[in-house]
Amino acid sequence: RDKLSCPAFFIAVNLKERNNNEMKEEVKCLPLSYKNYHSVLSEEEKQHVTFCFLDPSSMKAAIGWPMRNLAAYIALKLKLTDAPIRIVAYRPSAMRRITPEMEQAHCSSDTNTPSSSLLSSSLSSQEDHSLVLSIILPSTDWVSTSVVGWERNARSKPGPRLVNLSSLFNHDQLAAQSVDLNLSLMKWRLLPNLNTQKLAHHTKCLLLGAGTLGCSVARTLLGWGVRHITFVDNGRVAYSNPVRQNLFQLSDCHGHTNDGKGKHKAVAASEALRRIFPGVNANAHVLSIPMPGHSFGTKEELQGANEDVNVLEQLVRDHDVVFLLTDTRESRWLPTLLCAVHDKMLINAALGLDTWLVMRHGAAPPEQGQQLQRQRLGCYFCNDVVAPENSTRERTLDQQCTVTRPGLAPIAAAMAVELMVTMLHHHDGHRADAPPNVPKHPTSSTSTTSVKPSPLGILPHQIRGFLTTYHLMMPTTPAFHCCTACSPKVVEEYKHFGFQLVRRVSEDVGGQYLENLTGLTQFKQAADQVDWDMDEDTGSADDAEDDW
Repeated sequence: RDKLSCPAFFIAVNLKERNNNEMKEEVKCLPLSYKNYHSVLSEEEKQHVTFCFLDPSSMKAAIGWPMRNLAAYIALKLKLTDAPIRIVAYRPSAMRRITPEMEQAHCSSDTNTPSSSLLSSSLSSQEDHSLVLSIILPSTDWVSTSVVGWERNARSKPGPRLVNLSSLFNHDQLAAQSVDLNLSLMKWRLLPNLNTQKLAHHTKCLLLGAGTLGCSVARTLLGWGVRHITFVDNGRVAYSNPVRQNLFQLSDCHGHTNDGKGKHKAVAASEALRRIFPGVNANAHVLSIPMPGHSFGTKEELQGANEDVNVLEQLVRDHDVVFLLTDTRESRWLPTLLCAVHDKMLINAALGLDTWLVMRHGAAPPEQGQQLQRQRLGCYFCNDVVAPENSTRERTLDQQCTVTRPGLAPIAAAMAVELMVTMLHHHDGHRADAPPNVPKHPTSSTSTTSVKPSPLGILPHQIRGFLTTYHLMMPTTPAFHCCTACSPKVVEEYKHFGFQLVRRVSEDVGGQYLENLTGLTQFKQAADQVDWDMDEDTGSADDAEDDW
């Protein structure tokens, strides 16, 4: 009787059999259906059938609402009218229900009394409060009778309305709604031009480096609702990392290899992002970026570098924004070149002891034969007159370590992400012009041409910060035609030779190959032949520098 698998509606028939001069009584129960009533039951059994339904009502004299559905089914489907029908409102003791007495006791009870104890009192009772009814359904014109409770659905047919309440109980969906709500409030109240859908669903970010900068950039991207983040790093989490890199914890520092080394930074960072926000699509790639001046010792290293370059280039193709967050200068060369080859949005962030740099690289150089429509902005290497090379050679271990003030990375990471968001909202994207450099002492001939800003504000080329003076500079520099990373010559060379160019640059210790390829050697030779002495009437070079 107390089985919880009882159907909501069923039919019961009392069967009486005589066995050894004893009358044996059994009850046959079947789920209520048209087939079971007309095909399974015999004509004799139909004379003694009882229609039953699970009654959720807790009132002794009141019948629950399923009675209406059962009566309609018997009259409309089974056509049993104008004759007495036996109905049982089945109320098993195993069914949880709130009685009026329990509600009254709950209101007057002490607040420390758990509600579960009020429910448990109804479960221990073995009393049967089921009701047995005998009704006669009239044979009316049911076709013209209006039905209560049904509305037309999306297919314009009467049917039940379903409400999905899973989002109210699913923690992942609640987190996603909260993130979207925060951005929506910004859009509704303060930033009507904020494109939240573009940030959340149409922006894929590639983070090259999962260290101090990479962790801070990733957390800020989550705040902007970015759902697709990929880490690239080949390092492992060390004991000194968790206090400075906010995606790692102590358990990531040991026990993940046979010799007890820590977990790969890219893997640990992606796992941490998914713990913070399960709705993010966080991926990890453990690979090394080939660098100028870092030669390959064995054939296995050469083959591995070739595979890493192929994976890295495919990642650059598949993502919309690339964040360059590596430690050394030479590790930024290949990603800068790849983004120039595929015309990708690249944001570079670099740290010193108490200074930091955030800059957006300009668009790709024009193809051969194409006319340059506007002045391209420079990349990280456009201000250099020397090719990148091995910066860790002949340095002690302590000199190779990155040493910065702890508050520097969060500031630079926040600036980098905000620069990305502003750039994504600009009509020209990473091709947008930057504000011109303004002299300290402007004259009447100084150009004051305004640059169209983004809906979120101005879009500088570079942001240089100094913690010693809490000062910011926003210089704008054009692309250098002899740049070793983004000039047309080196871009075309990579398009033709691919990894062979990377191999030559990596095996070139002094950087002469890139300087000769881009024309930087000839440029420096021509600069050495220029007479830089200035007349007294025109002022000194130092005075000219001070004007900016």
